[in-house]
Amino acid sequence: MSTQTHLPDHEDLGSAIAELSAMINDTRVMVEAGQIVELDLLAMRIAVLCDAVGSLGIDIAKPLRPALETLMGELDRLDYTLRRRNVDLSLDLQQADRRLRAQMAYAATPRKDPGPPAGRN
Repeated sequence: MSTQTHLPDHEDLGSAIAELSAMINDTRVMVEAGQIVELDLLAMRIAVLCDAVGSLGIDIAKPLRPALETLMGELDRLDYTLRRRNVDLSLDLQQADRRLRAQMAYAATPRKDPGPPAGRN
């Protein structure tokens, strides 16, 4: 059984764009909250939408331009948020690595023998 992706009718594209824009915004909010997100469904929906819009004539597609520009803005904000989160994670990993190395270095340093306690010669 094969799964076939259904392209929305041009009458439904406005609502499909708005729904996808909200989905992208929700994803951005989740990333900002530190949650791990799966982007496969989002990428598939964007691809389906692009195919649907690409198959339209200019006269039909032109009224969709403001909604598509809003969608692009949402994608830009998600991109920025993901990049910022990746940098934060990278910095966190570097800091954790430095702490671990310092702990290992201090644990490996031989301690000086303090000698016998005072008064016990």
